[in-house]
Amino acid sequence: MARDKAKDDKYFNCTQTHEADYVASLYPHAKDEVKTFLALACLNKTLHNSTHKEVYELIEKKLGHSLS
Repeated sequence: MARDKAKDDKYFNCTQTHEADYVASLYPHAKDEVKTFLALACLNKTLHNSTHKEVYELIEKKLGHSLS
């Protein structure tokens, strides 16, 4: 699935499960790991007011998974 620039510019919404599903779908090789990471990051407020781009950067930094 390709990244969507319009979504990248928007804030990640932890209360919407489709947000986590969308981001996790971008990492098919680590979908479950990414979904778990997102859930925990939402609980501890790591993703508070983060854009999708910032979420991708955090996934790369913390999990080592890149989109490119």
